[in-house]
Amino acid sequence: MTKNITLLILIYIISSCSAQDSLKEYYYQFGTIKEVQIYKYIDKNNAQNIEYWKITTNPKTNKILTESFTTDFRLYNIFEEELKTDGAELIRYADFEVNDNGQNIRIDGTIVDKYVYKWNDNNKYIYSVKYKNTKYGNEQFIKERTKSNFDNITVNGTEYSTLKFKDEYEIKSLENDQNYKFYQFTYYAKGIGMVKYERYYPDGTTIELELTEILTEKEFEELKEKASR
Repeated sequence: MTKNITLLILIYIISSCSAQDSLKEYYYQFGTIKEVQIYKYIDKNNAQNIEYWKITTNPKTNKILTESFTTDFRLYNIFEEELKTDGAELIRYADFEVNDNGQNIRIDGTIVDKYVYKWNDNNKYIYSVKYKNTKYGNEQFIKERTKSNFDNITVNGTEYSTLKFKDEYEIKSLENDQNYKFYQFTYYAKGIGMVKYERYYPDGTTIELELTEILTEKEFEELKEKASR
């Protein structure tokens, strides 16, 4: 009986570790040195809607920095994570808004909940940030994530083995009872990171942001320089 119990415990530990490793394989990967890659995404429903995510992975600090840019290369978000034994945790967050003078104003957020991506958790988990919006006052941004399933999808002619999540968003005013909600399905490909999301807004608008290519930092800077001419 004792041997059987010990065997069952070992099987459980091994299966848990395997599940943990398999989920981690779908997130952004670290090399042996600090690396910068720019993920270019285009909206399937609107080719004019382009985003660039500049992703810096640093194996020495175990951190991932994502800097997000609009179609016209304006920085609109900074998102920094630290990888822990159980997943990726949010450690820094900032949004950028254009003021009436055309300046890009930085709005730093205060982290309330920190769980971005867990290696082995089928339950819903949350990250949230409080900040002061220049137009609407004090707000809280909340993202709830639930693992959905593994799925093979084709994005721009390339087939990926992906891990799918359902992400539920809420922007809550801390000065009145108003809030705004939407949701999306997010797909992470093994060894790559996010390759697609399908976002659904209350007014019926849908955004399908799909990975088209991964640029080097030099290629990205050349694109920015060309656009500024």
